[in-house]
Amino acid sequence: MALAQTTPATDSPSIRVNVREVLVPVIVTDKKGHHVTGLKASAFQILEDGVPQTISAFSTDAAPSAAQLLASADAPPADASGPAAQTGTGGGLRQTFVICIDTLHTAMADSARVREALRQVFEKEKPAGAQFVVVGIGRQLQVLRTATSDPAAVLATLRNPAFQPALGGGDAAELTSELNDLKNKMFDFCRRCAACGSPKAVHACDADIQNIKGSLDGEAERWAALDRMLLAQLRSVVDEVAKLPTGRTLVLVSDGFSLQPTAEFYAVAASFLPGDSHFRMAGPVDLQPEFKSIVQDAVARNVRVYSVESLGVQQTGFASSGSMDASAPEDRSAQSVILHVPASNRGGALQSDMDRAAGTVKFENASALEQLARQTGGVFFHDTNDLAKDFRSAIGDGRDYYLLAYVPKNGAQDGAYRAITVQLADKKLNVRAKSGYWAPGPLPEPPSK
Repeated sequence: MALAQTTPATDSPSIRVNVREVLVPVIVTDKKGHHVTGLKASAFQILEDGVPQTISAFSTDAAPSAAQLLASADAPPADASGPAAQTGTGGGLRQTFVICIDTLHTAMADSARVREALRQVFEKEKPAGAQFVVVGIGRQLQVLRTATSDPAAVLATLRNPAFQPALGGGDAAELTSELNDLKNKMFDFCRRCAACGSPKAVHACDADIQNIKGSLDGEAERWAALDRMLLAQLRSVVDEVAKLPTGRTLVLVSDGFSLQPTAEFYAVAASFLPGDSHFRMAGPVDLQPEFKSIVQDAVARNVRVYSVESLGVQQTGFASSGSMDASAPEDRSAQSVILHVPASNRGGALQSDMDRAAGTVKFENASALEQLARQTGGVFFHDTNDLAKDFRSAIGDGRDYYLLAYVPKNGAQDGAYRAITVQLADKKLNVRAKSGYWAPGPLPEPPSK
């Protein structure tokens, strides 16, 4: 996949030169959120794992590689006596903004809101040394708008009637339908098992529970396959963005996705069977390793990610749809308590359990978006209905930032995580940067002769 057409497709040089250096893009704002420009290197201090580091290069514009940035510094550390900035790319295109829309998990109504918010942004966007790309990831990787420096061209794409269907929504609707079917099956199961209290019936219910778990795990495997495809496409997008010889901002838009695809199904079952050990929300599938690898790649290659949760402000609950009537009082009959399942009139307690479970799932689905933004130095926008404001903020950060470089005093190549802290002399200003990076692993042994 080639994201850039406006600029030549050129692989960026490796950021590992004769010494191991670290690039740190830094955003500085005042108390009102306005970007602060014109600061000199002496205004910044970088700490790695709490140890102060020496700033070896400093820029207020994008540099395609650490090698070029360090070369522009001409060896001596930057200080207040020098110019306020070294320019990394000169004239022409300086920034690339890739808007990446999750078409697998985003509901149709939410994708429509995303489209409208982007339309509002690009109606007022002016050409200013930046190019824009719009892609979709899900069942397939789609380049919805190839790279262009003309905001009017992006706006024309957004206004095209064919754009909305490309944003998906069908998969999210299918998942909702399957969850509703599961609720109905669980309700019938619990009503059937609670209707008779004989030991044989209890054992029969245990067998049904095993069947339910097997069915849920099968669904998890199916959705996990789709989620793996999405993560593979996200990695491809990060890799392509990292090659661009400009500043790189990736805006990921999604309703949120789970790194444990069983979670939503298990949450429904656990609401009906809160005392059963089969549904502990763990599940057989864990996509965290694949996701962590993407985060590490984005951090190492200085791709700053802004994640936008497109759900907006809404009430989350599993009990809000389906055939269940959750208005009846809780059933605390001996039969229900002994069997550890809700009778047909468990009602309000069931609704509360399901709403709590839905809130937990929503939080966990958003955690991947939050993690990706925080680690790379971006922002996680959530619980807001003003998506246009979120997009404008991400674009603004991509245009006004500082780029610092340093050679770590800890030269160990152990693959360990190194925490980065950036501080300002003026404590009234706010600073944001990536939270750290992973040191390179041990160098391979030379081949034996």
